[in-house]
Amino acid sequence: MNKLVIGVNTAMFDGLDTDVAFSTIHQAGFRYVELAYNQGYVGDLSPDLFSENNARHIRELLEKYQLRSQALGATMNMGSEDAVAQFTQRIRFAQLIGATWINLCVGKRADRQRIVANLRELAPIARDHQCVICLENGGDPNYDVFALAQDGFALLEEVGSSAVAFNVDAGNIVSLCPDKDAIAEAIVMLPGARHCHLKDLEHRDGEIFFTPMGQGELNYLPMLEALAAHAIPCSLEIPLRMHRQRDSYPQRAAVPVDPAVSLEVLIQSREKLEKWLGYSL
Repeated sequence: MNKLVIGVNTAMFDGLDTDVAFSTIHQAGFRYVELAYNQGYVGDLSPDLFSENNARHIRELLEKYQLRSQALGATMNMGSEDAVAQFTQRIRFAQLIGATWINLCVGKRADRQRIVANLRELAPIARDHQCVICLENGGDPNYDVFALAQDGFALLEEVGSSAVAFNVDAGNIVSLCPDKDAIAEAIVMLPGARHCHLKDLEHRDGEIFFTPMGQGELNYLPMLEALAAHAIPCSLEIPLRMHRQRDSYPQRAAVPVDPAVSLEVLIQSREKLEKWLGYSL
C-alpha cells in the first residue's frame, strides 16, 4: 500500500505572515505546504502575490523551514472574462515555487460554457509548465458548477485534457449538498483526482465550524484507504478563521487565529492521522 503524502494548506493562517505559517507547519511535524491564495476565502489577493519576487521569497522560506510546496490553492471565478490571463499568472507562479497541483473551485453553473472554454485554453499552458489544474468541488453556491461527482466527470470529459483533474474535498459536500453522504460521494470522485483536501467539521446551531481531524463528524478511514490506493497526495485544509453560515457561504472572523491554536490543531490532526494510517507523516 502506498504511504500518503499529507501537507498543510495555509488557509488557517489567513491574515498572518507567511513566515509564521511555515514555521508553525514545520513545528507541527509536516513537510509539505499548500499556499492558500483563494479568492473570497482569505484576505485581498494582490497581483504581487503571483510575481517572481514573491516566488523567490516563498522558495527562501521553504528552504528555511525544510518544507516542500506540492500544491497551490488558487480558487477564482473561472467564468470571468479575464480568467485566462489571471490563471496563467497562477500557473507560472506554481511552477516557480515547485507546486504541481493547482487547486481551485471554478465558478457557477450559469457560467459553465465559459468555464469549459477557459479551461480548454488553460490546459495546454498548465501542461507546458508541468502543472495540473485540479478542479475542486465547491462548498457554496458561488462554486456550484462542480458540486457532485457527476458534475465533475462531465467537466473533465468536455475539457478533455490530462492537465485537468479533481481536487476532492468531502467537507465542501457537507455544506453545499447536505443531503449527500460526503465521504461516499468523495470516494466516487477519486478516479478523476490528483489531489485531495482533508478537513473535519462540526455543526453548531446550523452553522459549520472546522475541527482537528478525528474530532468532527466525518469518518475518513475508508477514504484514507482509497486515497492511498490511488496514491493521491493531500493537504489538511482547516480554515480556522472561517466558518460556514446556514446558507453555506463563508464568514471570516475579524482577527486572525493565534498561531499557537493552529499549532495545537495541526499536532492533534497529525497524531490522529498517524494513528489511523499506522505510520509517521
